[in-house]
Parts: sequence; structure tokens; C-alpha cells
Amino acid sequence: MNPQQNSTHLDHFQKLVRLLTTAAANAALYHPEHRQVLRLNKQALEQLHQLFNRHGDLILKVIDGQLIYANKPAAESLAIKRLISALTKNGISHLKIESGIYAEELLGLINILSKSPDKQIDIKDSEHIHYGRIEIRYKQASSAQFGALDLAEISTLEAGRFMELYQAVRSKQKLEMSGIHEIVNGFVNAFNSQSDAFLALAPLRSMDEYTYTHSTNICMLNLAQAKVLGIDGQLLNDIGIAAMLHDVGKMFISPDILGKSGKLNEEEWQIMQQHPRLGAEYLINTPGVPRLAVITAFEHHMRYDNTGYPKTKRPWQQHLCSYMTAISDTYDAMRTHRAYEEALDLNQIISIMLDLAGNKLHPQLTYSFLQVLSGLDKSDNGHE
Repeated sequence: MNPQQNSTHLDHFQKLVRLLTTAAANAALYHPEHRQVLRLNKQALEQLHQLFNRHGDLILKVIDGQLIYANKPAAESLAIKRLISALTKNGISHLKIESGIYAEELLGLINILSKSPDKQIDIKDSEHIHYGRIEIRYKQASSAQFGALDLAEISTLEAGRFMELYQAVRSKQKLEMSGIHEIVNGFVNAFNSQSDAFLALAPLRSMDEYTYTHSTNICMLNLAQAKVLGIDGQLLNDIGIAAMLHDVGKMFISPDILGKSGKLNEEEWQIMQQHPRLGAEYLINTPGVPRLAVITAFEHHMRYDNTGYPKTKRPWQQHLCSYMTAISDTYDAMRTHRAYEEALDLNQIISIMLDLAGNKLHPQLTYSFLQVLSGLDKSDNGHE
């Protein structure tokens, strides 16, 4: 869909929401069969048909007070806020409207939206409208198995191997890319046999291990995101390698700065911000490193809205892998307990990541990641 078509599509969606909320307000003031409600219902049905022609079934989700449509937050408006409020008050956080809907069905939805919480109403699916509640469920990492060995143990072992590889870089020795390939191939094989492998992340045992353990975790998180997008083959392996090496530039930063148990001062922060450039420069001169790893090392702190670092002198389009790495990086940093920062619980993490979607983080990829995290099946229509 080109930008002009997308704009027209969103206009139809906003108009549909205005018509539904206005019809609901009239139904509450008068009754659902009032001629004004019926007129608005007919107009809303026309807008729905326009949307069906362009985008298929209409699926809405309310997540943390935001209305998600076409995998991104709907632009804020009074009508959008009213719709969120009406859905929330009726306990609806997932609404699917299928093509083929007829006027009586849509009128039933308007009637539901018109009800206040103190007026009990039995909300049931109709032929073309389905209601549901999204419950974010988090699985325990200990439940993930790969053969007879827990995946958390695998990632811990690989972290040890990776530590040795990174120490070689710090000592200005050649990076052994064969070792990186072996580690990533192991994770890819795990994902090919187990879909929730990414939930078994390596625990942080000490501050000295943070960079190494963090990198193996980012690898698994990126592979999880890539698999959901249908990425496979060599590109999947390259994404895993890019994740493993995204922070390699930190090996050229003083350990005193990396391990400081407190906020960096301005001078230290300026030095820290050099690690993406230093990492990219190192990788571009290392034989056998995929180009994607160089790009990701350079871009992973740029942010979705380009307010991060390093700064560029011209407009810069980041790679998909860099966006995924930023999401994985944000999640793993918040779930990790460090000397200067407490780990957050998963409900806090999901709330913060939703707030960051659209500015620091790529919005569509963030929602996709959180759905993987919550164990939601994307093909599910929202039924409980």
C-alpha cells in the first residue's frame, strides 16, 4: 500500500470509529432503533466495506490503554478515546469484524458500546463479529527444553565460549568467526525444533559476564523475532551473528566505564557512545563477518526516531535487524538485575515497551515481539 492509499485507508478507519461512537452515544440517549442510530449504522457499514476491500477483516486490540489497528497504535482522537473507553468498560480487549457483516450485527456492536458498566449485558459473538480478552501470559524459562538439556544451560555454556572469543578481541587478537558461527547455528537449530526457545535466557551470574551473557540473550531474542516474521535460511543465521556481535565495540571501552556502578558523567558517556562506531570499524575489517553484523553494530542505538547515537549527517534508513536488536536490547536490559539497577517484573517491562513503541522502538516489531513473549497465537481470533 503506497502512502496515499495508506492515508485514505486510515481516513476510512477514523471515520468508522467516529460513526460507531456517535451511534453509540445516540443509542444511549435514545434507543438502538432510533432513526439517527440506524442512519449512522448504515454509514458505518459503508466505511467497513471500504476497509474490507483494502485490508480484509478488521481486527482491533486494546493494549495498555492504546488501540492497536493494523499492528500499530491508532492516531489519537476524541473518537478513538471514546472507543477505547467503551471497549475497556465492557471488558473487551480484542474485537474482530469479518467481511460479510450485515446491518443487524453492527447494530448489536453499537448497542454494546452504548452500555455503561452498571448495565449488565451478555456479550456474545455473532456470525461476523468476535469479542475477546487478551491476557498477557508469561511462560517460565525452566519449562523450555531442548532434547534432554535445558536451553538455559545451553545458553550459559555458549556464554562461556563467547566470553573467550570476546576476550580475544579485547586482547587485540583475531576474532574467530568459526566459533561465532557454531554458537549461532546451535541456537538456530534449537529454534527450528522448539518455538519458545527464546524464553530460556541465560541468567547473569556476575557483572563481568554481563556483556557476554547479554549478547547470547540478544541472539535468541532476535532469532525469535525473525522466525515470527518468516525469516529463515542464511538471513536468519546472519541476524543471529549480528546480534552476537552488536556490542563488540564495548571491548574497546575502558572496563572502568563499562563496570561503573552508577550514572556515567558527561565525559564517560561521550566515550561510551563511541562503541557502535568502534564495533563497526572492527567488524568491517574482520574476514568472514556478514555485512549485516557491521550495519547492526553501527545502528543498534540509533532509535526508531533517529534521536539516539551515533548521529548521521543525512537521513538514515536503519536495517530491520537493527530495529529488532534495539527491541531485544531494551527487553534484556530491563529483565536483568545489575549492581546499579534492579530487574523489573514482566508487567512493568511490557508497559514500558509499549510506551517506547513509536519513538525509541519500532512500533510494529515491538507489538510482534510482545505477542511472542506473551505466547499469543497470531492466528487466534481472540476467543478465550
